[in-house]
Amino acid sequence: MRLHHATLIVFLIAPALVTAQESLGRYEDRIAVEDVMARYVWAVDSLDADGYVAVFTDDAVIDSNGNISKGHGEIRGIVTSLIKRRDDNKAKGLPPSNLYHVISSVRITFPKPGEALHQSYWQTVRRDKDGRMIAAAMGRSEDRLLKRNGKWLIQFRKLTVFTD
Repeated sequence: MRLHHATLIVFLIAPALVTAQESLGRYEDRIAVEDVMARYVWAVDSLDADGYVAVFTDDAVIDSNGNISKGHGEIRGIVTSLIKRRDDNKAKGLPPSNLYHVISSVRITFPKPGEALHQSYWQTVRRDKDGRMIAAAMGRSEDRLLKRNGKWLIQFRKLTVFTD
């Protein structure tokens, strides 16, 4: 009788475990998505325009509180504008305005094969005029990644900056 109950429990629980596993994704895919998102942050913080563009699909879109950037050219412009701002500040004798991201509460799911959703909260810090590190902004992000030719890339990035 116990064997019968155990078998019944396995048949009832197994579909839920398979569904959960599909939603959580394979270990290799989760690690690859984490790596893409880490490379994204390191590239923008180090003002590496080539590295920044490399984590996006050719047709990627970034929506930053309604400010839309489409494709590699406009996405590259995000980093090149940060470089210009840094250089302009340096010329004026101001702090360089470099940003450093802190990412937290990361959630990664796989809604369907070859697609990942990365959600997180973020905060940027920078030096103020007195040289102290201060919070520059904070918000949340939602990134949709696609697996193309075996490689995970960001296809859509939505940034919500907290203004309240």
